[in-house]
Amino acid sequence: MTKLYVQLREDHRNLVKVLDVLERQIALYDTREEEGTEKPDIALILDVMDYIQHYPDRFHHPLEEASFDYLIDNKLGDTAAMDAIRAEHQELEQSASKVRTLLNAINLGEAVPLDTLHKTLDQFHTQQIDHLKREEKTVFEDIKALDNAASSVILDRVEHRQDPLFTTVANQQFEELIRQL
Repeated sequence: MTKLYVQLREDHRNLVKVLDVLERQIALYDTREEEGTEKPDIALILDVMDYIQHYPDRFHHPLEEASFDYLIDNKLGDTAAMDAIRAEHQELEQSASKVRTLLNAINLGEAVPLDTLHKTLDQFHTQQIDHLKREEKTVFEDIKALDNAASSVILDRVEHRQDPLFTTVANQQFEELIRQL
């Protein structure tokens, strides 16, 4: 397997871990009224959203996009599948912004029905997981088929940056999120 494919798969595994933290926080809304149960941590949910909005959008998606461009330029792969994934990237950005706006409102003390928050977070989580699965079943198969030379060409097209959660040097910004992983 090429360095490109390994990086993309690793990014997905890491994102699933972060989404698992979000899922656990969402589940706490179901038990919030039971005595002695843990309450959802809005600061932790905000950290999850910071990560989801920044790392994938600034580094992972551009790497995918560069891969799609290479595949299309070289007439490899399923162009329709790549176009669909690109459209999903835009939808994911919009969904993340909507979730973030809702969370910021709560963080500022605005009244938001808990059912609305729960439903919004659950839909966002499902959308993210479904997207990852679609990518892996479609376009990742085309990327996996690329050789090392193609992988290097694609990797040279994008800025590389270490993942702020999954490195040997922990990022203080995500301290609580790192503990939850």
